[in-house]
This record gives sequence, C-alpha cells and structure tokens, in this order.
Amino acid sequence: MTTQPIISINDTERQLLSINLRRLLDEHHINETDIAHSTGLPVMTVRRILSGETANPGISTLTPIASYFNVSLDSLISNNNQRPISAMKKNAPIFVPVLDWKTLAQYTSTKEIDLKTWKTWQPVITSQSCTLSEEAFAVESRPSMQPRFQLGTLFIVDPKEAPTDGDIALIKMRSTGDLSLREIVIDSPQWQLQPIIAGSELLFFDPHQHQIVGIIVLTILHARKEK
Repeated sequence: MTTQPIISINDTERQLLSINLRRLLDEHHINETDIAHSTGLPVMTVRRILSGETANPGISTLTPIASYFNVSLDSLISNNNQRPISAMKKNAPIFVPVLDWKTLAQYTSTKEIDLKTWKTWQPVITSQSCTLSEEAFAVESRPSMQPRFQLGTLFIVDPKEAPTDGDIALIKMRSTGDLSLREIVIDSPQWQLQPIIAGSELLFFDPHQHQIVGIIVLTILHARKEK
C-alpha cells in the first residue's frame, strides 16, 4: 500500500485551514456534506478539517477541495482573513495568438486578423502586476536578437500598454514595414529608441516614421524548436 503524501502544518496553519474552508463553504452557500459528496471525501474528514482536528492533511485530501473551489493549496493554509475570497482564486491562463514576423509586417493590429482558425496559441498566467488586453499576442525571438534574448524566447506583446521609460517596444518602420525591438529611453522632450542588436543605429522616435506596435510585457523562454 502506498502512503499518501502529507502536508506538515503547524497549529496556526491548521486553524487557518479551518477558517478558510468555512469561508469558502459560506461563500458558495454549501455545507460539509455538499463538499464531501462533490469531492468524494468522507464527511467526517471534512468535519475534522473544519474543527481544526486534522494535524497533517494528505495531499489527496486537500487537492480536490482546492480544485473544487479553484484556489491554490497554499491559499488554504494562508491568512486570507483581510482579503476577499476572490483573492484566493487561481488565475486561469489567457491564451494569446503566436504570430510570425511576416504576419506582423502585414497587419497593424490583431483585430485585422481572423483568429477563428488560428492554430498556434500561448497560455499566459496573468497577475495584478501583469494584465493583458484583448489585442495581446506573442512572437518568437529572432537569432539576431542574441545575446540579449536567447533563441526560443517568446515575447508577449500588448498594443494597449502605455509605454514608459525603459520598456522594450515592438517598433514598425512606417516607410518599409520593417519591425524591430527597441528600448525606449525617455529624455524629454525626445524619446530614444535604443537598439538591442549590436551595430544597429540609434533612432529618435518620430510618430510620422515609427509606429509603436506594442510593449513587451512578459518574456517566456522555450527550448529551441527542432526544424
């Protein structure tokens, strides 16, 4: 027989587990019998958690409870009393289309692209410090962007993000349609577009010549794909 893994918790965390589970039950207007039936756990197990009697609950006990309420395991034993129940929720990933450089050169917005049959998407977990608009997309790094960005780096670009000093922006040259990544350096009244590729020229932002397609809000590093 295989013994189920346990979570070692102290007296404070045991009480927090009891409090948090009670809050979740009250929020969802269900009782210990309902959650037991929904998760397949014995009613007495749920009651022992609620009473604070369970010293070291098993992973297989807490996982179905966390999954049912869509919260993390950590949040079940954390002090959430001053936070709303929604703060305990796990973030569901947002899927953004992975575009290629040729497609980006042809369009100025994902709104112009029919994404109903788009095949390549990237899941992105957002947070309070990183949110994405409906126009966000991903694009993979080019070999020339080394060593600043390794091969396989995926850039998450948000056209709705307001640029600030130090941001990396995806810039399109209006005359040619060429695209490049540039670091924005704001030295009022001018904006410098610093190159990330050695040997490239420094540009000064001119809205008549340059379009800020979007701001890089997140980078994800993948192993290089086999050709």
